[in-house]
Amino acid sequence: MRRHITLVLLSLFISSCNEPTPSENQAAQNNSNGTNSSYTPFPSGYGYMQNPKALQKATDDGDHQTIREHAWKLWAGIMQPASDTDWPLWYTWPNTKAAFSAFTPVEPINEGAESSTNTLTTGESIIAKNLKNAPDVNTPAPTYDIPEQVIRDYPAGICKDSQGNITVCDGANFLFNGDIMIPTESLSREAMENLRNKRLYLASTLDQLHKKQIHQIEVTQKFIVTKHMYWPVKANGITGVPVWKNNFPPSYTGYAGYEKWDTLVGIDPSGKSVGQTREVAFLYGVKNHAGTAPLPTVKADATVYGLDQFYYHKVTAADWASFDSADKAIINAASYWANNQAFGPGDYLVTIAMHINTKELPSWTLQSVWWSDEPGQGPYAADRPAIPQAVGPWDHYLLTDAYAVPPNSKGGVDIAVNPYIEGVIHPIATNCRNCHVRAGWPTGSTAGTASYQNPDCPELLSYLTPDSECLKSLTLSDYLWIIPDRAVKK
Repeated sequence: MRRHITLVLLSLFISSCNEPTPSENQAAQNNSNGTNSSYTPFPSGYGYMQNPKALQKATDDGDHQTIREHAWKLWAGIMQPASDTDWPLWYTWPNTKAAFSAFTPVEPINEGAESSTNTLTTGESIIAKNLKNAPDVNTPAPTYDIPEQVIRDYPAGICKDSQGNITVCDGANFLFNGDIMIPTESLSREAMENLRNKRLYLASTLDQLHKKQIHQIEVTQKFIVTKHMYWPVKANGITGVPVWKNNFPPSYTGYAGYEKWDTLVGIDPSGKSVGQTREVAFLYGVKNHAGTAPLPTVKADATVYGLDQFYYHKVTAADWASFDSADKAIINAASYWANNQAFGPGDYLVTIAMHINTKELPSWTLQSVWWSDEPGQGPYAADRPAIPQAVGPWDHYLLTDAYAVPPNSKGGVDIAVNPYIEGVIHPIATNCRNCHVRAGWPTGSTAGTASYQNPDCPELLSYLTPDSECLKSLTLSDYLWIIPDRAVKK
């Protein structure tokens, strides 16, 4: 059974020495995201926090049907429209850029100024952050050099990474993944307040907790964190999008990212070619892992789909004006790599994949979805309930779950992986829970530090709990990698 440090103890410890200043809290509210839309909470009618006791029993009993029905409802619910905009509701939520900012005043780079490596701020892509936590499971990913046109057009959105390489800063609305996918890591309002009020965004707080030998940080039960991935789709023509077809078996340990899939679909916003087979393509200006040779553009004959088969958002002129320079750089870099064209108002952002993690249970609910052209086939389509009130094609996606059910027949956990999100960094044979339960402080690649495939507990499908012997030396961050990933050193 899990051992928990009580909330009272944690609250007393942190509040006694780390209470945030009023101005800092106000800054967090003012910088929670880049939209002017009002916060839309998770809607009722989709199972969230409806009956945690019954959900816990289903988890303890290994009742996969109940678990998956709950997971499907969470996915459909999080994608419902916001109250005062046609963006999905998660877009109105705070994001991790704001949550993990110290809000130290920084002199902005002039929008029209020429880029200079001497004045660039430091940034890292999400993939780069993840690699620090996965030193032994890293697979040789392709090299995405920032397009020169993006550097010229959006100098204020350009950063240097820790090795001094040119990269893109995180934006007010979107983060930089380091490849074509355009992510946002969104937080429920309660999650944002919890992180800020307990100062869990600071490395110094984590250092103090570890020094005190606090084994488990506990966050609020109403903590929701998502990772949503958009794909850039041009308004004109047919955009090629890679689609997962079990392209690699679980035994494959090499790089399995979508750049290596030769199975594509086409998206035609005009609808004129829907249902037809057309040659489509993607992947431009991307190099091999060593950065020494270009990868070929991926081309294939593909069935063409309309936008109505996806969750999507048409970017308006008002949207574009609300994006900061980094947002525009992120989206344009993705579009150059995917379409060999710039992106602008009138083009589309299409939902390709998403993680939704909630603290409804002490061991969390972990579910992840991805778009499929065969949404009714295979185990990841199982137990999809009827949700007549749900707006949008939530049922055109497949779903995997990783709740804390009893060990499988091999004494471990089953494979639970999103091919789009994990495929670009992890081997196929991985599991969301096995990864997230390891999240903690300090991070590193040596014994006694937190990483995915921690040297103390290297098996990627082993059944781990916070009480597992190999995790006892850590201050665990309650299944949240965003805390050690983004902790600010002040």
